[in-house]
Amino acid sequence: MIRVPKLGLMLVGWGGNNGSTVTAALLANKLKLSWETKEGVKTANWYGSLTQASTVKLGRRVKGEDVCVPISSMLPMVNPDDIEIDGWDISDVNLAEAMTRARVLDVNLQVQLRPYMTHMRPRRSIYYPDFIASNQLFKTENHYMVPRKKTEGDNTFSCETR
Repeated sequence: MIRVPKLGLMLVGWGGNNGSTVTAALLANKLKLSWETKEGVKTANWYGSLTQASTVKLGRRVKGEDVCVPISSMLPMVNPDDIEIDGWDISDVNLAEAMTRARVLDVNLQVQLRPYMTHMRPRRSIYYPDFIASNQLFKTENHYMVPRKKTEGDNTFSCETR
């Protein structure tokens, strides 16, 4: 059996809508959470994931039936439940607060995820005004200022990410 190495995911903008939602989705699946919605009970799943929910046709049986297997059973792949996540953001709000602010997930799911995400905080990011949308300026309390010569700040940032 082939040993699958660990996988870490580091996101730029981890404390934003996309970063907090990806983190919440990974946790909800890992914890096998279920939550109530107005349409009924929903359970976290990997539907829509190419590697987790798709199959590959291997061939046909003698009677003409297709033989299909999950992609994840054919190739050595990291189980998404084992992904370690981290990242940077100009906001130092914890991921639970970022998830609430994003208003993407059902409230009942957020309540279950909150204890797991409260301790998660983005690393300080580089503040470069040309890349910050005007509606994001209120979030800029967790950053390094980019010096006039870009090489001046490179060492501090590099050391912190190791």
